[in-house]
Amino acid sequence: MSKQRVMFSPVTRLSGLLSVDVVIENGRVIDAKAGSTMFRGFEYIMRDRKATDAVYLTQRVCGICSLAHGAVASYLLDEIYDNDLSENAQYLRNIMYAADFLQNHIRHFYLFSMPDFVKMPERPPFQGQNLTDARLNPEDNQRLVEHYYEAIKAAQRCHEIVTIFGGKAPHQHSFLHGGVAIAPTADKVNRAMFLLDSISNFVKSCMAPDTELIAKAYGDYFTIGLTPKRLLSFGLFRFGLKNEVFLLKGGVLEGHNLSVPRLDLISESIINSWYSINNHELQPDPHKAGAYSYVIAVKYAGQYYQVGPLARMIINGRYNGGTSTMDRIYARTLETLLITELMQDWLQRLQPGPPPIVQKSIPVKTHATAITDSMRGTLLHSAIIQNDQVIKYNIITPTCWNFSPRDSSGQHSPVESALIGTEIHRPDLIYTMLGRTVRSFDPCLNCGTHVLDLKGNVKQELVL
Repeated sequence: MSKQRVMFSPVTRLSGLLSVDVVIENGRVIDAKAGSTMFRGFEYIMRDRKATDAVYLTQRVCGICSLAHGAVASYLLDEIYDNDLSENAQYLRNIMYAADFLQNHIRHFYLFSMPDFVKMPERPPFQGQNLTDARLNPEDNQRLVEHYYEAIKAAQRCHEIVTIFGGKAPHQHSFLHGGVAIAPTADKVNRAMFLLDSISNFVKSCMAPDTELIAKAYGDYFTIGLTPKRLLSFGLFRFGLKNEVFLLKGGVLEGHNLSVPRLDLISESIINSWYSINNHELQPDPHKAGAYSYVIAVKYAGQYYQVGPLARMIINGRYNGGTSTMDRIYARTLETLLITELMQDWLQRLQPGPPPIVQKSIPVKTHATAITDSMRGTLLHSAIIQNDQVIKYNIITPTCWNFSPRDSSGQHSPVESALIGTEIHRPDLIYTMLGRTVRSFDPCLNCGTHVLDLKGNVKQELVL
């Protein structure tokens, strides 16, 4: 049988612009390219800005996971200004961050992923749904459709918690360097606990059993969308006077070998990205031969690594499954359950009182790198400053890890590896099967399309 090239563009129900190009031979995907056609360049935007603007400006990278960028930018500034964080500040920070995690995970499962498995009503926005292998019985299917609409309200309540303590959502403005700029009054804490109770009930009574139902009905997806077992996490939910303690530990897992992440082993490459070097500076080059994405490739110790809830849950011993499409979906729900429990504890420990924030004004460093995990995986912000002004700013997001273009030796990123080898049993399932696997990574190409401000003798690769 001759080879068939299939272009899946744009891939819908995700954030940003994504195109997937696969080659199918004898009903099997033998090659795949996943590329973003969206350029934004937030590193350019950060040039010559006051360093403390990073919290506000970088949140505009994305409207779904904006607080993640505000959080890591705050950690970065904490290091630059040598801030001391109070226990109350850390509880409040993590409550806000966790609430933003919940809205993302709930929204991803129901709004982005579930229509791949559940027959939705024939009315906008679901008209023309391409689901030819729907497997749920009518009663179960209808119950999940109802939960779809309830999920919108649950995600809204998560954002309301962020708004109570952060002023607004998305793009909060109280989680800052030195702490949190809003007072955690008793009425705010009580309101947040009331909202969390409703969210927790939804996750336990709807999202968890709905995940179990889909995992059972589509059990073959535990063998579809497999990636090499190379998983990476920086750690999540920081505590301590200097943000030095991670509640969920980070790690680099290759097979059965677990090690501590080393930032000096992270490298970025533009071999197959739409950029070129001009006067020692990286510039967009949409006509570059052979390139197919605005995402810059990111590797650890020369290898591509998968990041996200699956990596966190496996590295922290909370999930012992594989690396398939359904494993990614299942692990995200497990993390959602875990986060509701953590938030309940933190809200009980949070002490009502004045805003827990003390900001120092004199930088003690001119160069710093901050890391954390975010909703979709590892997130890194790095800055060089001079006289409180940003000289260089770099962002490496989860989508850069999972959706990297291939490297010079032809090595594939996690999402491309997951697509290659997929058996397409019927022609009408091509887009359904590809879509299920791609969306299981929770792609956000808004976050994936950034550039570096490169200076010096740089050719094709940069090592942090």
